[in-house]
Amino acid sequence: MTKKYILKPGKHQFAPGSHPAHHNDNLTDPEAEWYLERYPHIATLFEQTPEPESKESTQTESSKKQSVKSTQKSVQSNNNEDLSTTN
Repeated sequence: MTKKYILKPGKHQFAPGSHPAHHNDNLTDPEAEWYLERYPHIATLFEQTPEPESKESTQTESSKKQSVKSTQKSVQSNNNEDLSTTN
């Protein structure tokens, strides 16, 4: 079975104040996922982390907001086109 989470060479410290004790021989994928959830800064200690499984989950919060804003602008434009002009 291939591991999804491969650490860079050497021993690494994950939690603040803990000893550098983690390496590829003693770290399982479920443990790595647990640590990454709690200490996202440790992602740089890995050779690479797996890609998210779906494109939907990779969409960032800012791009979601941008998408909503552009939709709102389109709706406003359509509403204004139906208004009659009076001077």
